[in-house]
Amino acid sequence: MNSDPVIILSTAGEMEAKGIAQALVMQHLAACVTITPVESVYRWNGELCDEREQLLIIKTVITNADAVMAEIRKLHSYELPEMIVLPVTGGYPPYLQWLAEETGS
Repeated sequence: MNSDPVIILSTAGEMEAKGIAQALVMQHLAACVTITPVESVYRWNGELCDEREQLLIIKTVITNADAVMAEIRKLHSYELPEMIVLPVTGGYPPYLQWLAEETGS
């Protein structure tokens, strides 16, 4: 099993973010999800938007990435939720071991 760590970034409203985070951790799809407030400026349907959102920093492994994105899509109210997968190229080995264990890798 490939336990290469990745970070998945997503944004959501406050209550929705917490529900997504809890679902991912309870299902062992993510070891940890950090939630922090952000302000996002973007264009949607031709209009400039300026929204307060919650950024989810999802710590998982590459083999769970598709399942994490499927779960976000299932729980998310946005038509097009942000989901960006970033490789982790290093880190504190005991933490990375814990991440792998928590995600079943």
